[in-house]
Amino acid sequence: MTIQRFFLLSLMIVLLWVIPSLSMGSEGNLSINLWPLFQYRSDPEDETQEIEGLGPFFSWKRDRLRKEWGVRPLFFQIEGQIEKSKESFHQLEFLYPFGKIQKTKDYTKGYLSPLSLYQREEWEGRKKWDFHFFPFFIGETEKGENYFGLFPLYGTLLERYGKHEIRFVLWPIYGESHSEGFRTTNLLWPFFSFTQGEKKSGFHFWPLLGRKEEYGVTRKEFILWPIFIRQKKGMDTDDPMEEWMVFPFYLSKESRRFESKTYLWPFFSFARDRFTGFEQLDLPFPFYQSLKGEDLKGFRIFPFYGYKVKGNESRRIFYLYPLYQLEEDWIGDSQERTHRILLLIRIRSNETDQGLKKGRSLRIWPFFDYEEDEKGHLFFSFLYLFPFKDEGFERNLFPLFRIFHWEKDRAKRSSTNFLWGFYRRTKKEDRESWEIAHLLGVEKEGGRKTITFLKGLFVYKKDGERSLFRLFYLPIRLQKAQHPPREREEWIGEQSPKEGEEKITLSQ
Repeated sequence: MTIQRFFLLSLMIVLLWVIPSLSMGSEGNLSINLWPLFQYRSDPEDETQEIEGLGPFFSWKRDRLRKEWGVRPLFFQIEGQIEKSKESFHQLEFLYPFGKIQKTKDYTKGYLSPLSLYQREEWEGRKKWDFHFFPFFIGETEKGENYFGLFPLYGTLLERYGKHEIRFVLWPIYGESHSEGFRTTNLLWPFFSFTQGEKKSGFHFWPLLGRKEEYGVTRKEFILWPIFIRQKKGMDTDDPMEEWMVFPFYLSKESRRFESKTYLWPFFSFARDRFTGFEQLDLPFPFYQSLKGEDLKGFRIFPFYGYKVKGNESRRIFYLYPLYQLEEDWIGDSQERTHRILLLIRIRSNETDQGLKKGRSLRIWPFFDYEEDEKGHLFFSFLYLFPFKDEGFERNLFPLFRIFHWEKDRAKRSSTNFLWGFYRRTKKEDRESWEIAHLLGVEKEGGRKTITFLKGLFVYKKDGERSLFRLFYLPIRLQKAQHPPREREEWIGEQSPKEGEEKITLSQ
């Protein structure tokens, strides 16, 4: 078979399926189903259009506020408006979660982790930006100062990592940083460091000896780090804290209000707040723990039983960890309760003090996930291979593994999807439709009903008392016979149809 004949035959097959589909939906709706290669749906009432190709791999959607499309798991693009602010945005995710680009009117950020990063901000007539593509970087501060570098040969960074300026040459051989009131020089980092200035001074020859002080605020010294460490902080407050450590034999923290002692870390420790009366005892950690105080109480014999209560804010309980865990949190006038069983089953509910439900969920990982949000929107998915929720994963990866998905909103509009469109059902107000690939489809709306087989080769339509049966695209109208008296006289010699019987006529 020549290429031309193969192309013509393929085109005829596609037209055979697509052309009858143009009349499949109810008025204004369109559905084309060539599962699993191509599926198209539109709903003018909701102003939505959707295309899916090759099962879950290709996706294109558009609604009132935004348009999105992607080829999973390679990339996914979204553009439109933020609903509340009406601000336009553009977002591209590629090889998610490693690559992403976000762009609004005043802000742009893009990265390809861990190699590249780009950021740009504008506000009140000012702007700043920086670009990294390892090992090269370049940028500009809001004051218009430029910087660049090629790591580890040479470079300068301005207003980054909490420092006003960072310079390096043949890192880690030489580097220095400047902040307000002091400068730090590093030689063969992290072994040699020197700090001097109006606010700080210090040095260290790591790990042998070191001392660093922020005048009137903190002071830290070490010998043979991390064995001997002494630190004093909060010197500018009325309750400075002094810390000692001879690791791992003895650790001590003490102030006028608080004291803590640890012996043979991490096994035995005791802590006390002298003002509130709070006490904590670990003997040894993590197997035994006792907490008692005005707003915090707890007890643990790991892994058999434990609880922790923090005033009217939270409560934690476990039995035979990780067999069962209970988490309760009170936020404002609502309470969120979470049950966990073997770290695989999670049951979560959220309701107000008046008993009004604000959401609930049930997840049995990796089998299914069920959720009802605060607006009454219900979701159910079978095969949920990731034990967490993330919008990026939801767009780029989750659909590849999701065999079954069902959702329903407060208006009782629902949709069902099995095997990436092999079976699909939607229900909205008085309209309902379902289809099995391109084999069988049913649509109902009001008093109208349409049944199709093999995507239009066989069609049955009914609208009130009028009916149409189409066989291989030849329409056969079915309607009740209504004959006037003189027309009935012409039926002499023939058996007149009884009242209510249907007369079959062919029409082109």
